[in-house]
Amino acid sequence: MVTVRGGAMAAGAEFVEGWLVAQVLGEGAYGEVRLLVHARSGAAVALKVVRGGEAGAGGAGRAADAAREAALHRALRHRHVLRCLGERTHQGLHYMFLEYAPGGELFDRIEPDVGMREDEARRYWRQLLSGLQYLHGRGVAHRDIKPENLLLDDHDNLKISDFGMATLFRHGSRERLLSRVCGTVPYAAPEVLAAAARPYRAAPADLWAAALVLLAMLAGELPWERAAAEDARYAGWLAAGPAAPGPWRRAGAGARALLARLLRADAARRPGADALLASAWLREGETRAWRSQPAGGEDGAAAGEGAAELSAADMDALICYSQPAQPDDLPPPEPGALPLGRRRTRLWLRGEPAAALAALAAALARPGLAAAGRQRAARGERRAGAAGLGRAGGRGARRLGGAHAAGVPALPRLRASILASLCRAA
Repeated sequence: MVTVRGGAMAAGAEFVEGWLVAQVLGEGAYGEVRLLVHARSGAAVALKVVRGGEAGAGGAGRAADAAREAALHRALRHRHVLRCLGERTHQGLHYMFLEYAPGGELFDRIEPDVGMREDEARRYWRQLLSGLQYLHGRGVAHRDIKPENLLLDDHDNLKISDFGMATLFRHGSRERLLSRVCGTVPYAAPEVLAAAARPYRAAPADLWAAALVLLAMLAGELPWERAAAEDARYAGWLAAGPAAPGPWRRAGAGARALLARLLRADAARRPGADALLASAWLREGETRAWRSQPAGGEDGAAAGEGAAELSAADMDALICYSQPAQPDDLPPPEPGALPLGRRRTRLWLRGEPAAALAALAAALARPGLAAAGRQRAARGERRAGAAGLGRAGGRGARRLGGAHAAGVPALPRLRASILASLCRAA
């Protein structure tokens, strides 16, 4: 391991065998974050270094906090939560190896006094809520949600990072109230600032901060310095809501209505992450398409993106088969049912419909194939009343079949009809 003096690492030095130290990604009072690059493969990780070994209670406390942060962070697995890949302690320093997010901070995407386009803000905020929904479901409060702690990966997807202030607020069905004043003041909920006098619930406080992140994305500024009565702009918000002077006018009507619900002084009246994700404004512009294979969610990479990086072995490992590969996994056939194939893999390809049909017709016209197709079609016609296409799935898959509504052809007949028409076209 590279020798570290005073917590600083020289760029270009070898951290451990094969891993080179690159530029500084961020730094603070007690440490820094560096980029590590693997010399042979080019793989990159972020290395967070926390100085915690100095003599005295302060150094010991920082070391304990770093160990607690790493233990909590390593247990989290979600597409919108930055991964913690590992940790170690060496010569009084605590190292955390984190997923590298090359897109940088969300903060840098926000133009001061302008913000960003509403559709971009909506997408990032949907991803933020998805991550918070997961964290709160695991009983984890982040307690420092702000644009600087929201990173973007190489597909421009948001990742919640920096769990230095995070804590567990629920274990099983038991929820505890929090009493620590922490976070970044302009994003802190009023109950957090008053926590010394009265403990507060964790989830509504995180969602309050998320609401201010949304306003920052839409308006390019924050509405107040602190959510307390002595702040004149916050007092104006309490009196007039979105009609108060300030950045609210730069947010659309739907977003303002959502912010008015979330930025209520009474935490008990704020909606939860589930309700927010189902809100009309957040679902605006949302498109959904039926697919026979998982597409990785709306936040995944675009189809075909990154395909050049996958080897044949990678592709084989990623393909999801719509029927079991082993004959023993197949349910026993029912009387009169069509047999299931060992593998029926359905893939979506991009192309023009006319060209695709022409290519299919050409393939069906190969010697012997058209005749075999006609024979299969004839067999399908003879089985017009048969029940039996199995749903994609494994052992015990439900079957479609039985009585059919008047005028609706049985699935085997329909499939045979389509096959016959294609064979005739060939």
